[in-house]
Amino acid sequence: MRKITVILLSNLLLSACAVKNDDKAMNAGISPDKKIIQKSNPNQLVDSAKSFLYPGCIVLRRGNDVISSMFAQLNKSDASFSHCGIAFLEQNQWMVYHSIGGEDNPDEKLRREPFESFVGNDHNFGFGICAYPLKETEVQSLHQLMEKWHGLGIPFDMKFDLSTDNRLYCAEMLYKAFNQVTNRKDCFETTLHQGFRYVSTDNLFTNKASKMLCRINY
Repeated sequence: MRKITVILLSNLLLSACAVKNDDKAMNAGISPDKKIIQKSNPNQLVDSAKSFLYPGCIVLRRGNDVISSMFAQLNKSDASFSHCGIAFLEQNQWMVYHSIGGEDNPDEKLRREPFESFVGNDHNFGFGICAYPLKETEVQSLHQLMEKWHGLGIPFDMKFDLSTDNRLYCAEMLYKAFNQVTNRKDCFETTLHQGFRYVSTDNLFTNKASKMLCRINY
């Protein structure tokens, strides 16, 4: 499966620190960058970042492996991140729902893992926390949808096919989940490259309605 992913990404490519501290986003809107907090210990960075989380936040990361670098290059406007998920507070612990394949997730089923593990510096160059304004009822629906998809064990979409819903890759999962709970089809834009349409991570965080609350480089 990993080989298939490499081939697909290669074809697409051939054809083709500091924490910014914001006030937490509210349903009515999201505040701009406010100040910078500097820490050197990775664990301190992660702990500081958790203060910006609230249910429904988009969590992005840039992996330190070759596949992650290839995914990041599929972004047309900002190659900062290669993977993404959605965060919720469950039993006093922040958890991230995300869809991933490859050696890190052999069964390819949608994963739910602690925030600290998802953004850990052992396998990432950095991460960010992004907010998309949602109503409280939409946040609740989003959480229920993530729990449902996780329970169903929806597998990773190795073909990166937006036209099917039985398999989902990471950005596709967020794209379809946000559209479903808001009853819209345009929460995020898609990228079209030589006839192939897909959702990249920068489609999520460069969106006009989205705001980056926290960005960390290890």
